[in-house]
Amino acid sequence: MTASDEEAAALVVKAEQARKTVPALLFDAAMAEGRTETLVVGVEIRDELTAIRNMMRALGNNVNQLAKHANATGEFPAEAHAAITAVQRTASRINDTLLELGQR
Repeated sequence: MTASDEEAAALVVKAEQARKTVPALLFDAAMAEGRTETLVVGVEIRDELTAIRNMMRALGNNVNQLAKHANATGEFPAEAHAAITAVQRTASRINDTLLELGQR
């Protein structure tokens, strides 16, 4: 059986969305036993978790610099409040993502 031009194009789009090759997408779809939508959702979740990880790295660096300043000068930097707020927002984002994962 051969895919039509439209079907082949749809496979390419799906593979790009899943960040896979077409053969890898077809293999995963065959092994998923009809749960192909989970492949695209998996990419979305991976992207969200990657963004959260990158945000946490940046926040960690920021908090580390603020701590070094506080230790060196004995002053609590004014920027620390904003950094703590950013950490709290990111923790909330992590919780929201985990809740969303639990609903799937």
